[in-house]
Amino acid sequence: MFTNASDAIYYIEHIKRKEKRENLNRMKKSLALLGNPQNSFKAIHVAGTNGKGSTVCYISNILKCGGYKVGSFISPYVIKFNERIMINMEYIPDDKLVKYANIVYNVTQKILEEDEDVVTFFEFITLMGFLYFKDEQVDYAVVEVGMGGVLDATNVLDNALRCITSIGFDHMNSLGNTLLEISDKKLGIVHKNDTLITTVDSDLYPYFKNYCDKQNANMIYIAHNKNIKSDLSGTRFTYNGYEFTTPLLGEFQAYNAMLAIEAINNLGLNISNEDMNKGLSKSIWPGRLQIVCSNPSVLIDGGHNIHGINAVVEALKKLTNKKVNVVFCALKDKETDKMIKKLEEIAKCFYFTQIDDSRSEEAQNFVHLTSLKNKTYTDFRSAISEAMACCKQDEIVFITGSLHFISNVIKFFKN
Repeated sequence: MFTNASDAIYYIEHIKRKEKRENLNRMKKSLALLGNPQNSFKAIHVAGTNGKGSTVCYISNILKCGGYKVGSFISPYVIKFNERIMINMEYIPDDKLVKYANIVYNVTQKILEEDEDVVTFFEFITLMGFLYFKDEQVDYAVVEVGMGGVLDATNVLDNALRCITSIGFDHMNSLGNTLLEISDKKLGIVHKNDTLITTVDSDLYPYFKNYCDKQNANMIYIAHNKNIKSDLSGTRFTYNGYEFTTPLLGEFQAYNAMLAIEAINNLGLNISNEDMNKGLSKSIWPGRLQIVCSNPSVLIDGGHNIHGINAVVEALKKLTNKKVNVVFCALKDKETDKMIKKLEEIAKCFYFTQIDDSRSEEAQNFVHLTSLKNKTYTDFRSAISEAMACCKQDEIVFITGSLHFISNVIKFFKN
């Protein structure tokens, strides 16, 4: 039994993470042993390649401003493990984390004894989150899909409102090598007679519409919007005749916010545009085109796949005309060649680095991927410090490549 949060987190983070999953039977049995907590609250289920976390944040803050008690389940965390499970945007307290880790641990042991089956890392924390939301009697839970959708541990929510953000290339070894294959996995969260709200690229619209028609599901599509303005002070856009503002940077954040607004409208709640705007204005999401220093200007972003890097590079082109010194670190399983190639469109030079994680690619392995001036650092702190020291008046420092990296970066700047 766990007696403190550190021990519980250490155990959870060392549970097996991946396996060949053919169904959700293990997850469903675990939930049944816990009294099916997922049936005790209304849910908004959010999938997509990028933008899931921001969308969860927007929906949660709007619901909170509307006077509702709202649970939020996200992955991965950026600041602290407890960030994965929140109520009214406050992290689960350590004592509650220990309580639910112990309850779920007992269930996992029963599954192991009876079925010789192992409840995985993500299943474990999903069970904890659902149980916490049930006991705290939340009105709504906004639940982010871990990966894919159809066989994700969160795909046990019946009668949920489904949201799918953008679709791009990531986790291809698990989800497929084409956008249609990846879309098919994401669309797996859409059950019979559901409602899906989505901002996917127009090229995927026919595929999404056909899928929803087969499921007798109502699909609400948020199309391209020309009324978006974004600069380093935030993002403003007009939707349904009303002007909204979010402090998060980049045009893509407007679409995540529109998705959130449409979700709230679909729930039939009497939340005014003013309160929705208030919820958007309170939405701060660490590591997403975030300014962490003003002298010199330092922006960070957890873009960890080519789709995310494409979006952030295009955003930076519109946000600033300053030269960009890029500090880059990525995990071994990512398309780093394509990510660096895209970053070359804005980069003056690269500071390649790595973090103390077995999944982190070594900095020296990035060098051959660019012809631009670059340096390598085994210590990311040294890379950031030198990039900032060498940054001129007409330049900025941009740090990106991995959410795991950005988590370390945020702690570095806080200290």
